[in-house]
Amino acid sequence: MKRIAVFCGSRKGTKDAYELAAKRLAKILVEGEIELVFGGGRVGLMGILADSIITQGGKVTGVIPTGLSTREVVHQNLTELVTVSDMHERKAKMLDLADAFIAMPGGIGTMDEFFEAWTWYQLGIHEKPVGLLNVEGYFDALTNYLHTMVDQDFLAEEHFKSLCTSDCPEALIHKLKLSKRASKSVWVTDSN
Repeated sequence: MKRIAVFCGSRKGTKDAYELAAKRLAKILVEGEIELVFGGGRVGLMGILADSIITQGGKVTGVIPTGLSTREVVHQNLTELVTVSDMHERKAKMLDLADAFIAMPGGIGTMDEFFEAWTWYQLGIHEKPVGLLNVEGYFDALTNYLHTMVDQDFLAEEHFKSLCTSDCPEALIHKLKLSKRASKSVWVTDSN
């Protein structure tokens, strides 16, 4: 595993634990010689994560759409900054560059990126593992909702189980490295 895309907030959130988790994840990525792929901003959790990796001598690739480069505060000290035309191309580029995906606490942009990466995994478009870094239970409500999807037969249990989750960055990276596709994608047919 050479590159991990991390989806996280352009805000810091209300808990110090989010910043601490970003810094801990940064340390683990640098120690494992794993490059960060992220949204390219220098603010919020994404900025904290990128700064922590850069400070420790790690590599960071940012991917930002031209339209956001004037709205978001673009990180200027990255190993590489890739500018793309729009949000769709941003997600596709991040999905192409990374070997695995982690969502940390964030807002709707984070959720959009996370769900697209996981949907593409479910559909067999890629076979790269996807995980949630569940800092202080941030994603508990989401995982409960996903359980409801399984219970109501809108999400296959095998796809739910494909999602790696942990509240510990080290454990999550370990799970991502060990992750194997349980089965091929399941397409909905008349018999479903």
